[in-house]
Amino acid sequence: MKKTIKENYKIGVALGGGAARGYAHIGVLKAIDELKIPIDFISGTSIGSFIGALYASGNLNQFEEEIQSKNSFIKDVLFKLDPIYPKLAVMNGDEVIKVFKKLTDITTFEELNIPLTTITTDIVKNEKIECNSGDLINAIKASIAIPGVLKPTYINDTLCVDGGLIDPVPLESVIKMGADYTIAVNLYGLESSEKEDEKYNIIDIIDRSVKIVLNNIAHLSFKLNKPDLLIEPPIDQFKGWDFHRAKELIDIGYEEGKKSLTENKLFI
Repeated sequence: MKKTIKENYKIGVALGGGAARGYAHIGVLKAIDELKIPIDFISGTSIGSFIGALYASGNLNQFEEEIQSKNSFIKDVLFKLDPIYPKLAVMNGDEVIKVFKKLTDITTFEELNIPLTTITTDIVKNEKIECNSGDLINAIKASIAIPGVLKPTYINDTLCVDGGLIDPVPLESVIKMGADYTIAVNLYGLESSEKEDEKYNIIDIIDRSVKIVLNNIAHLSFKLNKPDLLIEPPIDQFKGWDFHRAKELIDIGYEEGKKSLTENKLFI
């Protein structure tokens, strides 16, 4: 029996990782807003923490406009994450943080309009770290620190890397925050909106291998904490560095989000 939203239910949204595929989160959140579904809590891993923070700060629409404009320094920064540029293969996370700072002056979790938890990985102890108070900027920087792409970040003397390694879709976090109804957005699903017959190069093989592992981890975690609604945009054909395909990803996220939300009759 499906749980439906009661008037006093608190709604939590968990945004998974996925690098450039994270643009699909923008579309899903647009669908949620369009249907006037209030979000009480947000959790995010990797790109999910970045998008979640922008949404919670009220600046996600501005980010969407920037990444789709022809002349935007934001696009220049994100394109540097493409692995075909070996000299830029290990960037300082400050480059990406510049994007966030251009869009908002918010620097702490307490300033956000919606409570947010970001996830990062203690690379030494192999433990999950949840950040939900204090320094927002450093928390995002740690959560998006993709190994081999962005440099690790210290949080309280702990060396941290991308949260997706340990919690690809942080559903448990919004439950702990107090959510009665949970929506999980998994960007590692292997279904696609189109079928491509292509030859994979070594970078493609690595990208797909990581996606398979993280998708399996996410679904194993869903057996422990089952989301009331699981949204998995069909974006398997997109690579983790397809930052130049923002509009396509946003549109697919929107369509899948709206479809999933309306089919599950959230307003009963």
